[in-house]
Amino acid sequence: MSENMKDYEWINKNYPMLQAKYPNMYIAIKDGKVISANKEFGKTYEEAKNKVGEDFITDYILSGEPVVLFNL
Repeated sequence: MSENMKDYEWINKNYPMLQAKYPNMYIAIKDGKVISANKEFGKTYEEAKNKVGEDFITDYILSGEPVVLFNL
């Protein structure tokens, strides 16, 4: 299994913790560690790239707050 796939699995396994710590934020992950987080994708990406090059994954973490949809 590739390292990136392991990181995607790590995100899925740890999603509740990520929601609590990084709600509505982009995160960059490398080797099961958050290396950057920000509400702006570009800032997250650039910080992670400066730290580890281009070998990382990114994801957007939802807040977990309920969304109410209604028809007008």
